[in-house]
Amino acid sequence: MNYITLTLVTGLVAGLLDMIPMFTRGVSFRWCLAALCTYLFAAIIVFYGDIPYLPWWADGSAVALMITIPAMLCSAGKGNRHAPVMFMNAVILGFLIAVSKHFLG
Repeated sequence: MNYITLTLVTGLVAGLLDMIPMFTRGVSFRWCLAALCTYLFAAIIVFYGDIPYLPWWADGSAVALMITIPAMLCSAGKGNRHAPVMFMNAVILGFLIAVSKHFLG
């Protein structure tokens, strides 16, 4: 498996891990597709970029948080209970992307 294939597979797996609970809760397809694209693009940035002064295990979480925070702000409103879940998903899935890059890449 070459590097770009590993990048795309890692991003798709992370996106699908985020989409599965969204489907079970009945979230619209547009939000599910946005989550899939978010983690696909986060994986591409993590695999082909490097953030200075961060260890390898924090690169993925930092990139995923930077990409997810605008979506959290757009969905913010009265009674928004999804922001902490989106935050934790970004941290955990970003870490898994970084682990995939470090050990499989």
